[in-house]
Amino acid sequence: MELPTELKSIEGAQQLQQWFGYWPSFHDAEVLALHLNRSAPSTLAVHTWETTNQVDEKGYFVMERHVVVEFALKEVSELNVSGFNHQNVISSLTIDKLPEGFRLTLIDCYGLAGTIEASELSIRLIPGKPSDAHF
Repeated sequence: MELPTELKSIEGAQQLQQWFGYWPSFHDAEVLALHLNRSAPSTLAVHTWETTNQVDEKGYFVMERHVVVEFALKEVSELNVSGFNHQNVISSLTIDKLPEGFRLTLIDCYGLAGTIEASELSIRLIPGKPSDAHF
């Protein structure tokens, strides 16, 4: 599956697609941290995974390919977020290419929701389940 055209210019986007074999929707992912910085890149860390069709002994779907996706946002120009709390589960995360940069949109299930616009965006993968000590 080919990377969507609007994402091709984002450093790290191809690696994220390769991690899953498709572009993730971030459904039920959890926002771990949002760090805003006025003179350096701001970051958004999101833990996501792949939910399989297998069920474990407790009746829960088996989740694999855990990864923390760190979005680095240079020159944040617009920020409209609300609802941040002890658990920030999102329904989806989308990235739109704008004439002046990128917009990340977080649709909430519980907790953080909103939009962030920045002139540049890059993605870094941190494989595995998150450690709260790092976020």
